[in-house]
Amino acid sequence: MSTPRVKKIQTILGTQPDGIWGPKSQKALNAEIGRTAGQGNPTLAKIQKLLGVKADGFWGPVSQQALNDELDGDGSATIGSGGTGFKAEASSFADPADVKAFEKCKATGKTDQSCFKVGDNGIGQFGKITAQTHTPMVALHKDDMIAKWGSVNAAAHRVVNVTINGKTIQAAVEDRLGVAGRIDLNPAAAQQLGLNPPFLVKNCIWSWA
Repeated sequence: MSTPRVKKIQTILGTQPDGIWGPKSQKALNAEIGRTAGQGNPTLAKIQKLLGVKADGFWGPVSQQALNDELDGDGSATIGSGGTGFKAEASSFADPADVKAFEKCKATGKTDQSCFKVGDNGIGQFGKITAQTHTPMVALHKDDMIAKWGSVNAAAHRVVNVTINGKTIQAAVEDRLGVAGRIDLNPAAAQQLGLNPPFLVKNCIWSWA
């Protein structure tokens, strides 16, 4: 089953308009998000208009949720459910010290892959700036993404609930980490939860929103 709206979105993105949202469609959306500049992305604005949200060309949680609702209602994606959540350690990433460590490593001539072991460049795998304090974002292990959505790309920009010390926030999945059983929180998420980077908190519960 497919919907005309999904086909129109795929046409805007330049992918096959078959109405089935797969890795190619998600990759095309991620590319547009990565190309977003200060004035917004006109391609994203067209998609937002179709979805009935503010067509400002900036892809955020509201736009992603509207797309999720369209896909979930069509049956072309797994319907998300918060459930009881997953116990995990929560650590900080993309904070000033993390970014500084990455830049210091790069200055020695090492590769990005090597420097990711000691810091972070502040840009998520799906193209968004994670090193900021205005939009809560998280990084998850690939196994968690694949188990729920079938692929890493399909989990991009999905929303999760994160609870620490009795306080719950919502944040978007914008990066991937290499440690299973952990969730990384960007500066905005940490700030909303009252945490000061760097940190490693063991009493965290997270779930798909």
